[in-house]
Parts: sequence; structure tokens; C-alpha cells
Amino acid sequence: MEQHQNELRRAAAQAFAESLDQLQKTLQAEGRPATTAQPQPEKVAPVSNSNSKAAPTRPALADWEAAVADIEQFIEARRSS
Repeated sequence: MEQHQNELRRAAAQAFAESLDQLQKTLQAEGRPATTAQPQPEKVAPVSNSNSKAAPTRPALADWEAAVADIEQFIEARRSS
């Protein structure tokens, strides 16, 4: 069970990092330079588990809600700075 939760966390972290990268590209395309004052998200390597033959699972709703809340907090912090 703990391994499953870790895999979900890694997948959520990777999706969050990709979303931040996309947001940064969008902001740069709009002519607003992205600041480097905020720490860059750590890149997460994909999980390779050759022993597991189960189909990949989708992150739980709570994981998505937490990721959205983090993104909203990040955007708000950038707006106020």
C-alpha cells in the first residue's frame, strides 16, 4: 500500500512539475519574463518497476485537488510579488 502511495505521489509531483513548466512557457510567450526567485520544482524520474504487472492507476481526486491548490498558491504568490 505504501509503495502505491509513493507512486501516486511521484506521479502527482511529476504532473505538477510539468504544469509549472507549461505555465512558465505560457507566461514567457505572453511577453512577461518569468522570475527565478521561486525555487524550481525538482524533476522526478519515472518509476520503473519490472515486478509490477498491474495497470497504472490514476491519481486520486484528493491528489489532484492538492496539486491544484499548490498551483493556485504558486500563481497567487507570483502575482503579489
